[in-house]
Amino acid sequence: MIRDYFGVNENTLYDEINDIQDQVTPSVWNTINAVRRIGNIGAHMEKDINLIVDISDNESEKLLKLIEYLVKSWYIQRHDAEQLMQDIQGIDDDKQSQRHKD
Repeated sequence: MIRDYFGVNENTLYDEINDIQDQVTPSVWNTINAVRRIGNIGAHMEKDINLIVDISDNESEKLLKLIEYLVKSWYIQRHDAEQLMQDIQGIDDDKQSQRHKD
């Protein structure tokens, strides 16, 4: 999502997240970085191979809710806003053409 929405393409997710820091709220940035750190637990083995850090159903639901939130706020709301702006510009075009009928 970060690559698609913000057009970043770095060598690491860490660098991509850092690239968008000034484009999102501190809360969103900290949360995205937290998800990266949580993912690192599964992506990179611990020195103690017997250490397993489980994630609960509730925790996984919160991670899914974050994805839903980002889809809504980054894609759906942007689309809805663009559609509204186009609609209003269309109304203006129509009203202006009605004014200048001769």
